[in-house]
Parts: sequence; C-alpha cells; structure tokens
Amino acid sequence: MLENTLTNYLKTQELQGRVEKIIDGDTLRFLSGKESYIIRLYGIDAPEKKQSYGKEATLALNKMCPINTEAKIIVKDEDKYKRAIGILECNARDINAEMVKNGFAWAYREYSSDYVEYELMAKSKKVGLWNANNPIKPSEFRRMQ
Repeated sequence: MLENTLTNYLKTQELQGRVEKIIDGDTLRFLSGKESYIIRLYGIDAPEKKQSYGKEATLALNKMCPINTEAKIIVKDEDKYKRAIGILECNARDINAEMVKNGFAWAYREYSSDYVEYELMAKSKKVGLWNANNPIKPSEFRRMQ
C-alpha cells in the first residue's frame, strides 16, 4: 500500500476508512480505500514510547479506537515529516480530545489551543500521566535524547 502526501489529503479534507495500526499515543496508520496514510493526531502530544507513560498512551489509543475499527480523519495540516495532521473520530468521539481528557497526552499548545481546557481538567483531577510528580512533556523528552 502506498503512503500518500498532503496533496492527496487536501483533495478530500476528510478520510473515511479504518485504523490499520497504532504506532504510538499520537500517531497511527489509517487505511482509506486502497491508500495507507500516516496520521499524526492534531493538537495533542503523547509521551514517547520510551518515556514514562508512553506505553500506556499507546495502549489507550488502541483501546479508544482499535485496529480495524471504522473511523474518520479530519485533516488539518501536514507536519515536517510529511504526515497528515488530523482529528481522529471513532464511534462519533473526538479521540484526540479523549486522549487529553484521560491524561494520556498533553494539549500541544505550540500548534493549537483546542485541547488546553481538557488538559487543565485532567491535571486538576490527577488522571493518567498527571498522577505523577512533574511529568516531562514529550517535546522536552525529545530534546534530552
């Protein structure tokens, strides 16, 4: 299957299909028709796989929208790695928001303010990664590597 660039995404703005693979807590492979796309979830930043709470974030994304589940991607942009950035809708839920609400990801303030309110709620309730003392943002973790 081919991985496509944003040129094809922009033609549709919305992809209907199914989750093909969960890569990590904020990245997945999505199959729409015969085309396979790498999708980076918009407005959130989940812990890296080797980071504290990284495995939990990956498992949470898989639980919220399991492999082979019919879903929709609302394409917002493209990142520097040529991945589409989008909102994953699964079972009529904004999974990006659910990841932040449940403490499996930060609101990615550098690119969007859409999920900041959910992050503040999760933090105040000490759910998920917010149960730890001073969790390290994925962007800081990547800089330390």
